[in-house]
Amino acid sequence: MLNLLLRFILELVLLSSLCYFGFHVQTGLLMQFVLGLGLPVLAAFVWGLFVSPKASIKVPLPVVLFIEAVLFAAAVVCLISSGFTTFAVIFALLSVINRIVILMWKQQSFVN
Repeated sequence: MLNLLLRFILELVLLSSLCYFGFHVQTGLLMQFVLGLGLPVLAAFVWGLFVSPKASIKVPLPVVLFIEAVLFAAAVVCLISSGFTTFAVIFALLSVINRIVILMWKQQSFVN
């Protein structure tokens, strides 16, 4: 159960890192607003469409893992770009370990 709680927290960090990056990128105020809200909304949309346990579009596990890796990698890049390098490394390691545990303990079902 704690592993699934960690997963939820990691997903929230993913969304908040995209939001933080968007609002602090060195562009105009309008672009900051668009990126600050648009990046996490886009990530949540893709997550809900393909990665979520109740995903709208069921895809095979390798596709889920690829999409998930892209989203988490984007969050890591955003954290590093925002100056949170140590936090980005910890976040990346926790994300990988968490995914491995989910797979080992079969905590999420997928389409074969």
